[in-house]
Amino acid sequence: MQKAKITVSGVSRNSDGVSRLETVNTGTFTEKNGYCYARYEETEASGMSGTTTTVKWNSSQVSLIRHGAYEMHQEFAEGGTCAGDYRTPYLMIPLETKTKRVRIKKLPYGWKIQLEYDLAYAAADMNRIMTTIVVDLR
Repeated sequence: MQKAKITVSGVSRNSDGVSRLETVNTGTFTEKNGYCYARYEETEASGMSGTTTTVKWNSSQVSLIRHGAYEMHQEFAEGGTCAGDYRTPYLMIPLETKTKRVRIKKLPYGWKIQLEYDLAYAAADMNRIMTTIVVDLR
């Protein structure tokens, strides 16, 4: 495993408007059996303190896995749909992710992952989310 700076930025659009979020985390990176893994601990700033997030990917698909105070597993494959649950310390929220676009690029200093997907949860309206994850190994 090697140290990594993992930057996650996202834009969410729904009927209420647009929201933006960016977090920068120190974590680890490793490659095993054809997959890459970036792992980091969530902070108070993300609102998910006590949670470990793992991003797992290969050349065409990405998984986002959270364990701890918050639990979630999302799969992203272009054109695919993934149903699951988002478990918080207070309640469980059903999720459905419909992936529109997955771009995975090897960079000279690490990796860049871009995801575009529709996310439906509970009774809320659909959110179009664009997320970029940069794994910097410098």
